[in-house]
Amino acid sequence: MGFTHLDDWLAWLEQAHPSEIDLGLDRVRQVLEQLPLGDLPPVITVAGTNGKGSCVAATSALLEAAGWRVGCYTSPHIVHYCERVRIAGKAVSEADMCRAFERVNTARGDTSLTYFEFGTLAALVLFCQQNVDVMVLEVGLGGRLDAVNVIAPDVAVITGIAIDHEAWLGNNRESIGREKAGIMRAQKPAICVDSDPPASLLQYAADIGAPLRLIGRDFIVQNMAGEDQPATGFNASAGPWRLLDVTTGTALEVPAVSLIVPSVVAAIEAVRALGVDVAAHGLLNVLQNLRLPGRMQRLNYGATPVLLDVAHNPAATAYLAEVVKRQKTKGRVVALVAMMADKDIAGALQPLFSLVDHWLALGLEDVPRAASADTLAAIIAQGGGQVTVCSGVAEGFAQLSSPLFADLDKDDLLLVFGSFFTVAAAMAILAPDMTAQLAGETK
Repeated sequence: MGFTHLDDWLAWLEQAHPSEIDLGLDRVRQVLEQLPLGDLPPVITVAGTNGKGSCVAATSALLEAAGWRVGCYTSPHIVHYCERVRIAGKAVSEADMCRAFERVNTARGDTSLTYFEFGTLAALVLFCQQNVDVMVLEVGLGGRLDAVNVIAPDVAVITGIAIDHEAWLGNNRESIGREKAGIMRAQKPAICVDSDPPASLLQYAADIGAPLRLIGRDFIVQNMAGEDQPATGFNASAGPWRLLDVTTGTALEVPAVSLIVPSVVAAIEAVRALGVDVAAHGLLNVLQNLRLPGRMQRLNYGATPVLLDVAHNPAATAYLAEVVKRQKTKGRVVALVAMMADKDIAGALQPLFSLVDHWLALGLEDVPRAASADTLAAIIAQGGGQVTVCSGVAEGFAQLSSPLFADLDKDDLLLVFGSFFTVAAAMAILAPDMTAQLAGETK
């Protein structure tokens, strides 16, 4: 197309394909064949309903600490598109992304690609051009038919499995589990940290001969006293914990982490599957200070602590509720929420009804897929919550200056969640320097 500015590319990509989501590998495979990428480095592919981003971040950090040059592909982004493609810990530049888009566009000929497919192929181009030692790829939707799955992984990782994206993946865990299992390959290591993996996932691994390791069976999370901890919801932020390999009987001592523990466990297992001795040279220490924007992110609004999270389905908000329960001993919880209309809004809000004292139901201007503030407010009111309707995130924060919230202090908690759009808008208000840094590092 000859575009020289990333914004022009992205605007074109948003309307270049008839539908935003069009699952299938045929188009991507056709274009990939026209991109002579050469020999590919080892690939770790991460699928799952929740926890993928945390797993990718932990996997990349461990490999980088081991001296590997890592190409990391994630989605969606918080502030800037180039966050999706990171090499050696840094987002690629806008100029490099534009050149990669141009190469994909030339290779595709008459083949139409979705926004995500185009971006996936551009990421692969950049990784190969810049000679990464390993690619860590996050599935966008499902697994079996996701564009990322056009590349066969050397290690397949599946985090939690829950109900989401029902229109494309099905409305039950068996159907969804089968879609995510599709990233596994015969005779290649596979790891699953769902505490109750669907039978469809287990059967698929057996059918194709993928050596599957499971949390709670092949490796177990323990506290430092050697007591087994539940595979979901366990938060080790208060202190170090242990990862026991059932086969060998050996245990790793892992420092306290802020990310979701099962996702960190999956990262450790994935890196070990590539032959990296994570116990050597203090590699696990990099996990202690690892933070991921928008995931259990802690900021402040004046003296009041804020917890930001992109949770937008019942499984994710149930985990968020557990975190809030542990943190709050006194004061009020005020929740600011904006969500997409196609989500299970009632199911996602339900785990938090008993914890939130007042809700601010927010709209998302300029996001066509967003649920209206009135829709959110009606569901909250039906659940017995006190709610104030706001047109957007900015108005929600402006409401905090009203007499209703005049007494907010350090003992209270502001909870901001519901989507990446919600968190991005809140970050721009609460941490403009951080937002500017994320946007500016790609120039």
